[in-house]
Amino acid sequence: MQDGMGQDAQQEEVLELSPADRSGLPCTPVAYSDDERMNGDRTMEEDVGRTGNICVGGTFSPLHRGHIALLREAFMKGKRVLVGLTSDAMASRGRSRKVEPYSSRLRELRRVLDELSGETGVDYIIREINDRFAFALREEVDAIVASRETESTVDEIDEERKKKGLPPLRRYVIDMVMDQGGERISSSRVVKGEIDENGRKLQGSGSDAARDRICIHLGSKNPEKAGGVESAFRRYWPEVQVFQYELNTLRSGEGKGPVSGARERSRKVLERIGEDSLGNNDAIVGVESGTIEEEGVPMMVHCCHIIHRGKEGFGMGSAVEITDIMLDRMMVFRGRTWEFSDIMGGRTSLIESMSGGSLSRTQLVEEACRMALLSLSWKLEREESG
Repeated sequence: MQDGMGQDAQQEEVLELSPADRSGLPCTPVAYSDDERMNGDRTMEEDVGRTGNICVGGTFSPLHRGHIALLREAFMKGKRVLVGLTSDAMASRGRSRKVEPYSSRLRELRRVLDELSGETGVDYIIREINDRFAFALREEVDAIVASRETESTVDEIDEERKKKGLPPLRRYVIDMVMDQGGERISSSRVVKGEIDENGRKLQGSGSDAARDRICIHLGSKNPEKAGGVESAFRRYWPEVQVFQYELNTLRSGEGKGPVSGARERSRKVLERIGEDSLGNNDAIVGVESGTIEEEGVPMMVHCCHIIHRGKEGFGMGSAVEITDIMLDRMMVFRGRTWEFSDIMGGRTSLIESMSGGSLSRTQLVEEACRMALLSLSWKLEREESG
């Protein structure tokens, strides 16, 4: 939260706690909000052995049994629970899957917190957060709850607190909550339809269903690329889900051609999500447009690179000569470097514009992706037969 910035400044005032609260005694805060629940009926005996103000944060979309275990630990260990709920901007940062809007997540989170507060008699406060440190750098915060997966963030928080002259937080770390099959419960698996919020395997999520479903991890936020890739995969899988990742990659014309650019995109996605997290129904896809040159003729083309079940496949779509009229309209020529930022930007691609709408970039991406799938299928078939 930023000090002195309108709504955030008001939230800072709400979070100012009185000396009585800092000593661990029940008290009423200076100001209320709709996201505060103050019971005020706890006794000093009930607070024995509890930490003062304990914080926990997350996106909680969808909220599942693992999240509830994390929150329950906070209510069991603290005298007051400070819950940070990520803003829409923070929740979407670095995520490919869709996240429910803040208002929906807040409503569901409040329902669970009301139940936990009723069970334990512990007060709670919810605040919208825009960075992962949130409450944790405040002087009056004493402890934090984290999972084994996020414990390293607590180390970073303690380093920041040290810089501010604050003591490290007392930490409570819980083990990951597993589903019926012994796998970790996660929001991503719930969204994919593998399990429900309680970790139960969903009907049709077995091996037969897995063969009919493919989860695509695409190294681009471009909707035309996503549409073309999805169309290509739907020719082979009845159920297709596309997760898009925003990447910091070099564009064509900045030292990379379409082949190396497509590979770079898929490799960066692989680094981000981790090879160990991939299953047989996951595919990583990179698509890049750029120029190739044959006998002095520069042509624009799309290239697709796919990683699936440990194999890689490349494919290209139809190529078109880059003519003088294209340069005049859409490009900047700098020595031997072709700058493509104007070609593929905006609502209409160069191909769509110059073909009068009879061709689209989505179609060219689909063609490149189908060629890559063809290459990949031959490699997988050879592996299975060999």
